[in-house]
Amino acid sequence: MSREILDLSGYRWQMERMRPGQGVKEGLHLLPAEYQGTHFSWNFGAVPGDVYTDLHRCNEIDDPYFGRNMHRAKWVAEYEWWYSRRFELPKTMQGKKIRLIFEGVDYSCDVWLNGHHLGRHEGMFSEFEFDISEVASFEDWRDGSNMLMVKLDPPPKNYRNCGGKKVNFSGDYFSGLVPFGIWRPVKVEATEQVRVDNIRTDITVQSEQQATIAATAEVVNHSQQVKQVTLVAKAQGANCDTEQTQVSQSVSLQPGSNKLELNMVVEDAKLWWPWDMGEQNLYDFSIELVDGAVSLDAKSERIGLREVQMDFNPGYTRDDNEFPWTFVINGKRHFLRSACWGGQPSFLYGQNSLKKYEDRLEMVKEANINNLRIFGWHPPEIPDFYRICDELGITVWTNFTLATQAYPKDPEFIEGVLHECVETVKQRRNHPSQIFWMGGEEVFFSGAHEESGNKALMEVIGKSVNKYTNVPYGLASPLSSESAINMGFKPHESMHANEHYYQGGAEFMEEYYPALDCAIIPELTAASAPSIDSLKKFIPEDELWPMGPSWAYHWADIDILINLNYEVFGDYRMGSLEEFVEATQIAQGTVIQFALETYRRRKPKMSGVALCHFITHVPDIKWGVVDFYGEKKIAFDWLKRTYQPLLPSLHFDKRRWSAGEAFNGGLWIINDYQHGYDGLSLEWQVEYQGKPVAEGKVSADVAIDSAEQFGAIDWQLPADAEGQFEVRLSLKSADGEELSNNHYVLLVGDQAQAKQKSLEYLAEAQAKLDKHGHCVYRYWPEMWENH
Repeated sequence: MSREILDLSGYRWQMERMRPGQGVKEGLHLLPAEYQGTHFSWNFGAVPGDVYTDLHRCNEIDDPYFGRNMHRAKWVAEYEWWYSRRFELPKTMQGKKIRLIFEGVDYSCDVWLNGHHLGRHEGMFSEFEFDISEVASFEDWRDGSNMLMVKLDPPPKNYRNCGGKKVNFSGDYFSGLVPFGIWRPVKVEATEQVRVDNIRTDITVQSEQQATIAATAEVVNHSQQVKQVTLVAKAQGANCDTEQTQVSQSVSLQPGSNKLELNMVVEDAKLWWPWDMGEQNLYDFSIELVDGAVSLDAKSERIGLREVQMDFNPGYTRDDNEFPWTFVINGKRHFLRSACWGGQPSFLYGQNSLKKYEDRLEMVKEANINNLRIFGWHPPEIPDFYRICDELGITVWTNFTLATQAYPKDPEFIEGVLHECVETVKQRRNHPSQIFWMGGEEVFFSGAHEESGNKALMEVIGKSVNKYTNVPYGLASPLSSESAINMGFKPHESMHANEHYYQGGAEFMEEYYPALDCAIIPELTAASAPSIDSLKKFIPEDELWPMGPSWAYHWADIDILINLNYEVFGDYRMGSLEEFVEATQIAQGTVIQFALETYRRRKPKMSGVALCHFITHVPDIKWGVVDFYGEKKIAFDWLKRTYQPLLPSLHFDKRRWSAGEAFNGGLWIINDYQHGYDGLSLEWQVEYQGKPVAEGKVSADVAIDSAEQFGAIDWQLPADAEGQFEVRLSLKSADGEELSNNHYVLLVGDQAQAKQKSLEYLAEAQAKLDKHGHCVYRYWPEMWENH
């Protein structure tokens, strides 16, 4: 092939700090690629990476994630940071068109090569490049004759001014530490005078055996002459046995950029499906430019033959909701058993790795999740993330990074946001796993949002990105908050089910979750502490137990966790660190089970629910069911059981039942598969004090993609009952094979009395909030008095 690539990523970069403006005054941009130059003793850094990780590696800052160190590292963002890289170009690149390509820099930078200012870039998500054909050196110097200098500006501190263009760093699980760095690979690419760029593939599925690829490509002709070439497009199964499909056409390339279009019908097509709907068949789609027998350039994309459409949820009128929320893949409904991804494995990019992505995404599938939602507090993910999701059959809902702010209305800001959103789409649009784009996260959430230009911004983003993809777009989430309704949105669109947690005991789960009436829930929170081994990695030993300030510094809402323990167990579980941690994880699992099953039983009126979060991007004491170190919490097992595609489910109205009272529970079967089951039996058993006390069985023919009640449990609690009782469900085939099971723990007690005690604890917690606000130190008032 004529295209040559030199990857400059790796550990050969060096870095130094300067006061803003000092680096140019010192002439750092003019430094030559000499072996014993000024830069010889600079610290070494990694690309992709970030400034904080590089500084921690060379011992200039302590581990930002340990204790309360993050605030101690804020000084880093007050400086500009110079990154240098010496390199040698292969002689075979001489005479070609040579480009220096940055896949992503956070947030703004200037770039020099061999003393020549190549340009400036702003925006974290857009790739940018420079033509270095005239300034590249092919001299034979030790370690190379090319000196690349990148000056990173001090990052922005007000997220409102860079939303949509930079990862969020403001909110209730952020420290205010602003990440920045060369976070994506840097490479040199050499081509002949024509090259293929920016392939787009839009898929239309005619049947399960036929699909059409509508492809476009940007082809650049670097010469000043019109070029007559042949375009050859090929589609070949990458992991499936298929005949190659090929289309050729003669094209005339004008100088500059050319947009070429073609249609390819794939017969005997092997479609791509989410993992619980079918196989993850993938194709290699390539476009090659040929002049006679000479290949001038080629580019390929790994794609899947799948079509995404949106449909309205049955059971709602257009006065209830005006947007379709049911996802249809290849003509079949795809109920989202989703989770919010929770950010990259590390907020500091230099700590990420392909293995972390592979391990965590394997756990996603293990947990029976079929969709991940990347919401606006976190960045759209790297290409490897989407590639792995393609291979695993996990669909992805990607927000742009616009979250919880009233954004500026000025044209310059909007233009910058649109550029980043469009570039985000262009880099990810060919992945079959990517099924939904969304503008904002909680941007219709307050009075300030109502008065802002947020709505107009979300609308213009949709118009802009729809020119570059046929994957559906949604304005924002939630669309049925109080402020969103004030802005004219309908009352039963999307809702965030977070207030059970944030209310801290004002409503029990049985009161809160069933009361929400909407088409889809893209966010549902439940929190817990990570394991003790994980806690020891980021909480100082003297703050582990009794809890010290580092707990709250790492976003533990301590009073909420304590009161949630009471809701689930009837006990605060504060006897020891071990008891407390285990209780929070079981409590998180209990909430997950009750809430997610409540909404799964509503299908098809409801089309999906997303747990918030699956992982966490910093070591914290909050949402994830997999902690920062990749360790599963106990709640992971509850999620895995609750998200079984074929699930026996118990409906009950309360978790506390009085002694002597009749327990009533509805027996449901939920089936997310695209096939039904005949002759199943749903067996149930009630256990009290470790012994079976009641049991039964109902027969069921289970329809495709359904949720249906098949019977009920009616059991009288003993007059002297106390403690708890359990209900076990088992779903078996006609030949007795267990297909799935479920398990519930319910309490013996007075619901009204328990609620009153919860409200009393909440009042004490609220008094702290009223006095201190959400300050980390509200749990340790003596820290105010002693200082």
